[in-house]
Amino acid sequence: MKNAIAYYYNIVFENIHQTENNYYFDLNGKRYFLLEFTEDINHLTKAYQLQLELIKRNIYIHQIILNKDNNFLTFINGIAYILLQTNYYNEKVTLNKVLSFSNLYFKNQDNINLKELWSHKNDNLAYQITGIKHRYKLVNESFDFFLNLGETSIQLLNELPSFDFPTVIAHKRIKANDKSLELYNPLNLIIDSRVRDVTEYFKAKFFNNKSITEELNDFLKKANLTNNEYYIFMARMLYPTYYFDLYEDIVKGKLDEISIKKIVDKIDDYIKILKLIYQSFKAKINFPIIEWLEVI
Repeated sequence: MKNAIAYYYNIVFENIHQTENNYYFDLNGKRYFLLEFTEDINHLTKAYQLQLELIKRNIYIHQIILNKDNNFLTFINGIAYILLQTNYYNEKVTLNKVLSFSNLYFKNQDNINLKELWSHKNDNLAYQITGIKHRYKLVNESFDFFLNLGETSIQLLNELPSFDFPTVIAHKRIKANDKSLELYNPLNLIIDSRVRDVTEYFKAKFFNNKSITEELNDFLKKANLTNNEYYIFMARMLYPTYYFDLYEDIVKGKLDEISIKKIVDKIDDYIKILKLIYQSFKAKINFPIIEWLEVI
């Protein structure tokens, strides 16, 4: 692999290390990661454009390094790789670091309809589970509850006066164990609402057995959201991405079914968090009634 990198990128270095399907090496105070690429090539083009935009704004982001042929992807032994140059890679992801992206305004040209996206996902999952639920006892016992959470999210979005809100550079996912390698990876960037990242941060942290009460209360006090963003924030906190992500990995054979138990075991405490947010928003704006969150 060392010789292949030297050939394709004209980079000479001492040692290379492997972690699962990826590689890394150090050179001139920077760490380079050669990452296996399995996503849509169209997203890679968009990610590179966002990288260039952030560099133009003097905002730090890991840099995708083009190979000697000026291409994003390099095929080595039939596997597609992408090379990232990083200054930071192992620092903890904090709320302040996540919120720093909420000021990076960027026009969304894809015009993705969140209601349609979630409705389509819920319909697909509901159809899929009918054929496999007999194989997964824990999933079968919990699936309907989380699907209904998703339906509540969609119903709340249906109450939106309009689907108009500021869009910023955000992340596809923020996961519990993410470090700066993931946070500043341009491949993880998308354009979405200002509240996408912070809601994913809170959900990931909570279901990783870490308290979010203090950070959440502080955020709710200081947040300067539009009316539409209050709706979207609540909808995103309701929508169980954390459960559906695990479910899909279980069905694909990437995880054992027991991994979903940590989500199910914490759902009563999470509902308390949802009620806290709901009551806070009701005190600030004319917020739609969600009956099951009314019960204290």
